[in-house]
Amino acid sequence: MQLYDKEKEDEIWQTWLHKEKQLSYEDFKKKYLKRMYKTKVKTLSKEEEQKIIENATRFIKPINKGGEK
Repeated sequence: MQLYDKEKEDEIWQTWLHKEKQLSYEDFKKKYLKRMYKTKVKTLSKEEEQKIIENATRFIKPINKGGEK
């Protein structure tokens, strides 16, 4: 885990060094980490849900209750 943390720290440092000029390193690091770990949740409309389900059923054959007839 320490190696991963060191690599992330180096990546953040290099990004700050080459891109950010207005924020201090500590402020940039906080902002960067917050953005990096922010979950991205997308709500689907009913139409999008239905399209995804229809696409999935092309690959998965539903089994009738009690076996196929």
